[in-house]
Amino acid sequence: MRIIRYFASRYRAQSALVLFCIVLAGALDGVGLSAALPVFQMALGEASGEAAGEKSALDEMVGGAFEAIGFEPSLSVLLPIIVILYWLKAGVVLYSKRQVGYTVAHVATDLRLEMLQALMSARWSHFTRLRTGGAANALATEAQRASTSYEHMAMVCGHLIECLVYLGLALTISIPITIGAAVAALVSLGGLHALVSMSGRAGRKQTLFLKSLLTQVTDSLQAVKLLKATGREPLIEPLLESDTAQLNKALRKRVFSREALRSMQEPVLVTSVCILFFIVGIIGTSAAEMALLLFLFVRTNTSSNKMQRRFQQSISEASALWSMREMIDAAIADRETMTTGATPTLKQGLEVRDVRVAHDGAVVLDGLSFSVPAGKITAIVGDSGAGKTTTADLIMGLMRPDAGDVYIDGVSIGKVDLHAWRQLIGYVPQETLMLHDSVAKNVSLGDPSLTLDDTERALRDAGAWEFVSELPGGVECSVGERGMRLSGGQRQRIAIARALVHGAQLLVFDEATTALDPQSEAFVLSAIEALRGRATVLAISHQPALMGVADRIYRIADGKCTEIDAPGRSDRAAS
Repeated sequence: MRIIRYFASRYRAQSALVLFCIVLAGALDGVGLSAALPVFQMALGEASGEAAGEKSALDEMVGGAFEAIGFEPSLSVLLPIIVILYWLKAGVVLYSKRQVGYTVAHVATDLRLEMLQALMSARWSHFTRLRTGGAANALATEAQRASTSYEHMAMVCGHLIECLVYLGLALTISIPITIGAAVAALVSLGGLHALVSMSGRAGRKQTLFLKSLLTQVTDSLQAVKLLKATGREPLIEPLLESDTAQLNKALRKRVFSREALRSMQEPVLVTSVCILFFIVGIIGTSAAEMALLLFLFVRTNTSSNKMQRRFQQSISEASALWSMREMIDAAIADRETMTTGATPTLKQGLEVRDVRVAHDGAVVLDGLSFSVPAGKITAIVGDSGAGKTTTADLIMGLMRPDAGDVYIDGVSIGKVDLHAWRQLIGYVPQETLMLHDSVAKNVSLGDPSLTLDDTERALRDAGAWEFVSELPGGVECSVGERGMRLSGGQRQRIAIARALVHGAQLLVFDEATTALDPQSEAFVLSAIEALRGRATVLAISHQPALMGVADRIYRIADGKCTEIDAPGRSDRAAS
């Protein structure tokens, strides 16, 4: 089976150890049951092989074993042996289940880490197509469901070994009866397999609709302020109603198939036992062997029923594993190629030469050329959709042009260490990312190499220290969900501090003043202007206010770039 191959190939050592323990436990169980035959014979007052007229293979094996070790099979010998064997079996089973539990934890952790690593290594274009709610569902829910699939499949293997042990012992007593019992067990398993398949289909639908539902919930919560402010929060329920109803239907089918399987297994077992009694009565065997056969048959059916239930649960949860693997494999297939080469520096500046970019057949940039001198403030303006953000993505190495190139101090961006280049960049997007954490954590992003002094310095440089110092707790004050406890201008200044805290040489502001009120915009522009000479600044906006602080201004239109005069900044542009 696919899921067995997956886990066996990825967790070879753990699975081999678990399988060894299962086989050992089965062997101990088999030996214990073998020792029970003389006990049954003594309890029923039979001599070995007396009723049947000849000894069974099991009778001969047990007698030969005791003769070899020089013991007489008496109750004082047999009972302690049986007790010791089953205590040993209990210890082995406990150890194997502990190993299964450890491996289950490893599976969930490994899947989460593998997915995070795959996502972080993917190209930026991959994230433009990624459904955030689906990714969050995979990390939070699907990883755990996938790991329990391993647990259920390990238990399937355990119950299978038990069935084989019981049938093997039964064969040494009576081959015809054992074959009949095996056929009865297979018929019962096959007859109930439709319920197993139903559970598998319900599990796949559960994965599909849960992913869709959580994606819708994530999107709705991000827009909750808009919805509440406009009195449209009742619209959320209809959006989620369809997925919720489908998810509920899938869960009901899972519950029905699970409980139907459980309830139908008992009458199937009773029917099989009655059939076996009839067969035993026809064939004829000793009372002790008949008692052991019935015991073995009941244990076989019990184990096979448990095996089927575990198998049902495993394939139901396996859909989460395949869904998560699909997301991981898609991210791996979209892996970003990180160039290695010269260590980048930014002492002279940047140059974009004859760059051409097309998206889905539409030309976005066509022969774009401009330069960004080091230590200066360069503004790129233009209408929405003109290609300003695409230009920033090219400079940051998030995408590569179809033609032309970007040069850093005269070196092609394709010939420098791309990761090292990005470490020199501070990026302030239009929509500021705010963690539901302290100001300090939002500035440092948890980097252990940064101190509170570094955070304070960056906040001062960004013009944010004055208001941060007045917050309850100062830098340790929580900003709230997505920074809702702060104004838009305050969030932007914290974002600027975040860009500065690592000592970035290039600061990219992508529509950083959009949607700000005039006062907040003035604060942000003042912070940008204060960076002149300390870092290279590339500011992208369609707001005219940016032109007042820029040394160079370029307008992008129709895929091309034209330099325009910077009002009152001719001295700076010339310097």
